Amino acid sequence: MKPVIIGTGLTSMVGSRFTDLYKKELDFVNLDLATGVDITNEQLVKTKIGESRGENVVHFAAFTDVDAANEQKDSKQGLCYRLNVLGTRYVAQSCKAAGKFLIHISTDFVFDGQNPPSGGYTETDAPHPIEWYGQTKFWAEEEVQKSGVEHAIIRITYPYRAHFSAKLDLVRSILKKIKDGSLYPVFTDHIITPTFIDDVAHVLKVFIDKRPQGIFHAVGSSQVSDYQLATAIADVFGLDKSKIKKGSLKEFLKTAKRPYQKKLATSNTKLKRELGVSMSTIQEGLAKMKHQLKTT
Repeated sequence: MKPVIIGTGLTSMVGSRFTDLYKKELDFVNLDLATGVDITNEQLVKTKIGESRGENVVHFAAFTDVDAANEQKDSKQGLCYRLNVLGTRYVAQSCKAAGKFLIHISTDFVFDGQNPPSGGYTETDAPHPIEWYGQTKFWAEEEVQKSGVEHAIIRITYPYRAHFSAKLDLVRSILKKIKDGSLYPVFTDHIITPTFIDDVAHVLKVFIDKRPQGIFHAVGSSQVSDYQLATAIADVFGLDKSKIKKGSLKEFLKTAKRPYQKKLATSNTKLKRELGVSMSTIQEGLAKMKHQLKTT
């Protein structure tokens, strides 16, 4: 009999790829709106988690639209707060009550992106969110920690994959716009850490098998500017780099409606040191993505 994994948000961009890659090895119970489960319903969450024979819960479900989240700033009645904070509270408390191991998916947006250490933010660096999405995800981490549940918190950063019809990730968005000539000037002064989603799925399987506890950064092995990312995409896919124009986050912020983290360089050193897991560089991830696009 295959192990049962309880997941919230298994229809999400990351969650659906995890189920795609491991459906032969694992059985999944999906707790999200697609199966009629609203994780802001405390009693329903407690019942669903408690009645499942699954021993591991992976909590993907979250409000992730950063711009829309900013429009709800300081509102604890808004969906962003209720889903990210209250939903996580109910999941964590239900896991604690039922004796489940919780793997909570978080984000690098818990950091302010102002002055990361050399090598990028590590798990020991203090969070300091500067916008509402990041704030609610930081509070969600705190909900997990104070619940007393046996847990791991996995922070991921700018995830991308070859296929997902419901939503474009940053990499596929840039790829599409380079191809059709509509790419906006891309920032040279904004640093991010793109992460190949297949690698995240592998990390989750390792965590299910080994149950390490604490905070881990499951992030890519390249820290790049948006401009460097776009040129890497053009290189791997054989596209015209002359279509890629340089832009400035500093200039953009003069009229931006929300704060932006300028330097979200994030380190995966702990993941490799403690669990022996290596994450793809941007060139490696893009090459795998290109192969998948050609063969599927």
